[in-house]
Amino acid sequence: MSTFPDASRGGAAAAGDGPGRLNWRVLLDGGLPGATNMARDHALALGVRPGEGTVRFYRWATATLSFGRNEPVTAGYRDLLRRHPEMEAVRRPTGGRAVIHDRELTYCVVLPARAFGGLRLAYRRINQGLLRGLRRLGVDAGGAAGSTAAPDAGPCFLEPAEGEVVVRGRKLVGSAQARIGGAILQHGSLLLVADQSALFAKADAHGAAGNGAEPGRDRGIASAPAPTGNRRGSGTTVAANRTGPPITLAEILGEVPPWEDMVDAFRRGFAEEFGGLWAPGEMTREEMAMVARLERKYGSGEWTWRR
Repeated sequence: MSTFPDASRGGAAAAGDGPGRLNWRVLLDGGLPGATNMARDHALALGVRPGEGTVRFYRWATATLSFGRNEPVTAGYRDLLRRHPEMEAVRRPTGGRAVIHDRELTYCVVLPARAFGGLRLAYRRINQGLLRGLRRLGVDAGGAAGSTAAPDAGPCFLEPAEGEVVVRGRKLVGSAQARIGGAILQHGSLLLVADQSALFAKADAHGAAGNGAEPGRDRGIASAPAPTGNRRGSGTTVAANRTGPPITLAEILGEVPPWEDMVDAFRRGFAEEFGGLWAPGEMTREEMAMVARLERKYGSGEWTWRR
């Protein structure tokens, strides 16, 4: 296996637990349609092999509204799509709530289900890898002390769930997770420039995107608190309610770093956290065959509008 020059065997997994024994493949994709992106992530989970993990970084061909696997498609979301006919819609294989994918860095981590000791531990370790990557970019982020939100609780970036990445008390990365067969799949969005205000406007107009909540109350959209500490972050654990609107990397740093620099920072952050051997890779022929089949599912109205 061809490794990166600084492939890590140490990090938090150096003591010989599951992640420390994995060989990690890094995949890079440009802007792809929503159905293709979801099909690729799902195929990676279906094709996972013992002793191997995959990290994929990618973008979106056009602005896309994604729904969580079990999230109701409410009046607010339908109205948003009517007002923005150029926006695609897709339903993810993972849980969580609605996100507009636009100018962002999207990550996907796939690994054997037992490698981290289960879903919750995997969620924690993956988020720690994200924090390590952000520190390499000069962002002192922290983890939110929130709780798991219901599928009908409104858009993802209205408020952070427990452990999600925040800066100055405001959500920067939104993530979703699922167990698929013998694999854990977690993917998420790092906001670069684009915000989620179009979703928030619809949530206010319809009450948490149509779930009957009173508009504007207790959904994390109050004015942002004053920054404290390092101007590029907070690094603390913060409460999950009334945290202000989401924050973007451009707001934190004053600019968006080159794509290659961001990918390298997060690849190194994951390598430090997980240990193991790391190498660039490509999807296999078998995985691409699965992608072709799954694209039909994720591109179908039957799947997207099923709830």
